[in-house]
Amino acid sequence: MSQQNNIRPFLPGASSLIEQLDTRVLVILRDGRHILGTLRSLDQFSNLVLEDVYERHISGSKYADIYLGLYIVRGDSLVVCGEVGDNETPEGLTEVELSVIQELREQTPKSEEISWDF
Repeated sequence: MSQQNNIRPFLPGASSLIEQLDTRVLVILRDGRHILGTLRSLDQFSNLVLEDVYERHISGSKYADIYLGLYIVRGDSLVVCGEVGDNETPEGLTEVELSVIQELREQTPKSEEISWDF
């Protein structure tokens, strides 16, 4: 009987995001952008309000963050939303200036780039 008390209720659809309120999340958008921020609010359409948001640009083992502040994400542009740890330095990645990321992307052949076709 005690096992039944430990089981979380199933929350369908956007309701399942309620468990991530006030936590740091990584959001990947349809256009390929990676957004990191604290989830503050959501609605039934999976529209999100994020606080202290950074847009993360990654190339190889290097990354750069751009501060965006308060950010609203429309639910129809959301691909993935998941909780991330408090560790500000991702394992295996080195933080660099955005100009370094842009140079690395210019050197990358077009065949190696990821293309999202929706």
